[in-house]
Amino acid sequence: MPNPEPIGVTNDGTLELHAPLAPDSLDLMPDDVGRKIPVTVQSTGLRVEVPELPPGSDVLDPGDITVFYWYWDTTLFATKRLEAPYDESDLPDVDAVVPSHLMDVAGLHSLRYGVVLRESSSNPTVSSFITLLDSDKEGPNRGQRGSRLRFAAVIDAEGVTDEYLDNPANGDRVIGTIDPLWLDARLGDIVTGYLTQLPFRKPARKRNRRLDVVATTVITQEHKDGIRPVELHFRGDDLRRLKNVEYNAHYYLKDRSGRESGPSLTAPLLINLTPTPTELRAVQIPQLADGLINLDDAREKPDGVYMQILQVFGAAAGDFLHPFWDRIELSSIRIAEIQAWPINVPIPYSKLASGGYEYTPGVIRAEYNWRRGTAPARPSVTRFVPVDLTVAGNVSPDNPDPINRLLPVVTVKGRDGDNQLSVNDEGLQVRVVTLLYDDPKPGELLELMAGTLATPIAEYEVKLGDKAGKQIEWFVEWAIIELLGGGLVPFFYWTFNGVNRQRARDTQVLINIIPIVGLKDLEYVGVTYGPGPDAGFISCPLRPWVNGVGVKIPGDESRLAWGDEVKLHWASYAHPAGFSGAVIPETIHTFTHTLTGNEHRDGYTFQVPFVPYIKAPGLVEPAPGKTEPRHGSAVSRYQVIKPVGAGMGYSGRRLVYIKLTRLAGQPPCLSDD
Repeated sequence: MPNPEPIGVTNDGTLELHAPLAPDSLDLMPDDVGRKIPVTVQSTGLRVEVPELPPGSDVLDPGDITVFYWYWDTTLFATKRLEAPYDESDLPDVDAVVPSHLMDVAGLHSLRYGVVLRESSSNPTVSSFITLLDSDKEGPNRGQRGSRLRFAAVIDAEGVTDEYLDNPANGDRVIGTIDPLWLDARLGDIVTGYLTQLPFRKPARKRNRRLDVVATTVITQEHKDGIRPVELHFRGDDLRRLKNVEYNAHYYLKDRSGRESGPSLTAPLLINLTPTPTELRAVQIPQLADGLINLDDAREKPDGVYMQILQVFGAAAGDFLHPFWDRIELSSIRIAEIQAWPINVPIPYSKLASGGYEYTPGVIRAEYNWRRGTAPARPSVTRFVPVDLTVAGNVSPDNPDPINRLLPVVTVKGRDGDNQLSVNDEGLQVRVVTLLYDDPKPGELLELMAGTLATPIAEYEVKLGDKAGKQIEWFVEWAIIELLGGGLVPFFYWTFNGVNRQRARDTQVLINIIPIVGLKDLEYVGVTYGPGPDAGFISCPLRPWVNGVGVKIPGDESRLAWGDEVKLHWASYAHPAGFSGAVIPETIHTFTHTLTGNEHRDGYTFQVPFVPYIKAPGLVEPAPGKTEPRHGSAVSRYQVIKPVGAGMGYSGRRLVYIKLTRLAGQPPCLSDD
């Protein structure tokens, strides 16, 4: 509403109070007498406000009460009070609502309020200026049906033809005229035109909300003055969508308050055009059956996400369909002489994800246009499609491939080494680790998978406070490992954010849990075990400083085979009995060889170097005044590992004494000199 007139005090001292405000009423038009009350407000109540504080309120004593009386015509409908001191921020406390029943009476009504500045005084109520309001209860044309639309004579005679619409003089439209103008026409009245296919199933009493508005005009002063006719323009594009049958053209009238009259009397309008599609149905998206397009849909074979254009009735060979996904135009389709329906339109992943839906879910539009020749394209009904391509972890540069090379891989911690499981791990929980991906969110899952098992073998749920780079652990029961068999078994994990999954690359884990039993004892080449002072010793007569010492793995065709890996585990001790507390750390070593040729039958000999494996324990002797240790020793055994997890086993441990010292006064034997 505009600002009220200035307020002050008249010459005789009488207060002049501003007219009240009704913010939901409509602004005055030049032909309005009062401010119109919208229909929606008439049924719910009209808000009214006092625009400014009454003069003199600033000199009231604390505790004085000012009374405001609200009147609709002569009816008091609300009384409000303010206690001094107060200011303009307190004015909302004296706002009121005109009850709906007072607005049930049609016509003009005066709204005012009265003020008693100090309730305890005997002063009379001072009234404000009025605001005139119009409670409109009748639609335009006094609520009656309007006259028939008038069309050009050629339209009445031939109907709407291609020739008529293509004539530049007609502007690709058909004009319906309302003449004469209804007597109570007001500025802002709205005329909405419709076309209803005949025959009617029942008389038109109410507006069909599924019927499209095809023409609209708003009444101006030129219409009221007779300078400009009231016309409804039925556009060629709208008419071409219709079937070639007779329609009834009619209209409704609505004033600014929302009161409606109609429908008008009907005028026949024949559509007599070259047939074109009358309905362009929304596309179908099979993957949308669950209400969402996600990465699983994008990974479907053969083409991922696609939409289907249902049969376009009325289309002809040579017409074009232009599909759109998220307002991105896809490849055009030319309708063939014999067209198979529906038409599948694949959505490339680059288009599917182009709106940033790998990072934030969204809703896109799926639709298409139909076009014939040079005529304007006509749009189908739009399908709204929720899309969520977000994942737990880094977004893969290779989407929609489920394997994300940016995700850290797993490491399986076996007793024999990383990514190896053997009989040494039997019966124990297996620990599997990885590093947590970037930007983890609580509740996301990491699902550990192995081999061909269809379900996760362990899970980890991201917790509040987990950070990128944290080491994540899974513990897998041995009974599950046994289900995987032997050989190289892939381990990986899926991430899951509640919508989509993606997975890390495989870690190949060698599982070798078939035991090889009965392996023959190894042999220390040249070491004798008969009577004599050097029995069981690696000592000076063997001259180990030349080529070290040979350790032979005996041939065994029943247990060894070409391609087996043989590992010799060696450790030397500063003690004659291989006491673990006396191990010489630098001599702990594993020698490795893969059997070739006939070595599985004839055996294979490892050469253990002189330094430090023989020399270090060989120089062990008692400290002065001591008798122990008299000499050093070594303990070794060998391990056989068959390819691709076909078996693994250990030989027994075997002790050998080592002594390079000689009688007192003689140096140790370290060379031939």
